[in-house]
Amino acid sequence: MILQSIEAGPVDTMGYLLADEHSREAVIIDVPPDSREALLAHVRDHDLRVLSIILTHGHFDHVGDVRALSETLAVPVAVGKEDIPMVENPGSILPGLSVPVEGMTPQQSLQEGDVVHCGRLQLRVIHAPGHSPGHIALYEMREACLFAGDVLFHSSIGRSDLPGGDYETLMKSIVGKLLVLPDETVVYPGHGPSTTIGFERRHNPFILEYLEHF
Repeated sequence: MILQSIEAGPVDTMGYLLADEHSREAVIIDVPPDSREALLAHVRDHDLRVLSIILTHGHFDHVGDVRALSETLAVPVAVGKEDIPMVENPGSILPGLSVPVEGMTPQQSLQEGDVVHCGRLQLRVIHAPGHSPGHIALYEMREACLFAGDVLFHSSIGRSDLPGGDYETLMKSIVGKLLVLPDETVVYPGHGPSTTIGFERRHNPFILEYLEHF
């Protein structure tokens, strides 16, 4: 597996380039503002063929460069179906954005149980709402890695106070869909450093507090 991460944009959002080292097929997961050139450089440096761009959700900091990048690479964009309106109109959640973001209509919608194939990699789609209605996470079982977007962070959780967010729904997504994964699963979040499911299960203060009253 080839994995490159890019941190970019006004709120230090993570974008990921994931590839199968044998077939050189790749997918890009989230495209923060001002990440296009860095992602393209990694594609060239590793001689990769990008199959698609997958968005964990539709918030502006995760879709900032998606239109430009998808047009440059001539690849489809996929997102959880409930978040399609946000990708089409990024300013609908946070009007008056200081960072201009061009909307676009994704070509593919994803839902629970879908599998995205990339060479020998198989990314299983987990619908994990709570931060946004259509938020998805992507789990690769053989490589034991999870791209969690803005649901689960190192020692923290995603916010649930934006339109379409809900705290109880968020926590049910984390506990019922992410914490059931093996402890050794490496979590690559939408912001900040990577972590593991096991570490978060044992040490995340938000999860521990929730489970006390669960």
